[in-house]
Amino acid sequence: MQIRKVRPDEIDDVWRVHVASSSDLAVRGGGSARSSDEPVPSDARVALTTDSDGYFCAVEDGRMRGIVSALVRGRVWYLSMFFVLPGDQGRGVGRALLEPALAYGEARGTDVRCVCSSLGSHAQARYVMAGMAPRWPIYRLDGDAAAVARLQERVGLDPRARELPHDPGAAEKLIAEVFVDDRARDLAHWRGDTSATVAIERGGELAAFAYRRGDQIGPAAGRDETAFLQAVAGAAVAGGAGSVTVRVPGACASLLEALVSCGFQLRIVAVWLSSRAFGRPELYLPSGPILY
Repeated sequence: MQIRKVRPDEIDDVWRVHVASSSDLAVRGGGSARSSDEPVPSDARVALTTDSDGYFCAVEDGRMRGIVSALVRGRVWYLSMFFVLPGDQGRGVGRALLEPALAYGEARGTDVRCVCSSLGSHAQARYVMAGMAPRWPIYRLDGDAAAVARLQERVGLDPRARELPHDPGAAEKLIAEVFVDDRARDLAHWRGDTSATVAIERGGELAAFAYRRGDQIGPAAGRDETAFLQAVAGAAVAGGAGSVTVRVPGACASLLEALVSCGFQLRIVAVWLSSRAFGRPELYLPSGPILY
């Protein structure tokens, strides 16, 4: 078994491992299998540019058996993707992949480790052994057009909330205040992939923003809960009539309560683990599990 860095031309193989592993986990949990020909999402390609030294694969007999992708943003190490083919699990492949991914963070001087884990106890145990503790669940909430309309009425959108190409520097500063810094390249990627951007300004400063990509909302960040809620609601409305999906950390209690009370359907999809608390997680909505 060879552990080596992933090459840019291998992204299709990386995604094949991801889909096969996560599909197997879903089926064992009573869910549905994923399509084997799922297209590679743009988020999965970002680390090949920003964190190529933290992107590893396990190869045996000319076939990719497992992959891991670790991101470093400021002082924070984030485990973006970590998957092993079902038939190769239990052979030590995961352990062999995780070691260089952790070493990548240590070499970059990080002092926080975190991951958005599956619900599987085996995976969570591995992360606990790596120094990360469970903090809160991650919920997926789906809202139809009626739920979005109720959210708009409940939150009471700030008349200053609008779709606009806000200052990228202001958005990066806001994310640094509530989550982590060094996200300029992530923001550039998200801006190029959005269907709508909503920003709320107060006193000439950015108070909150939210991106909408297709029917997905996130990332979003705010300086206070009111502005944060308004930005998320604004992004839900910005796409016009239709359903939206949001991944909400359990730390975002006010946002969760507002969405559920408006009729969004909720289910637990993941668990957030970290080596210690940091930032203001109640004011940050992730883009998804890959870049968070």
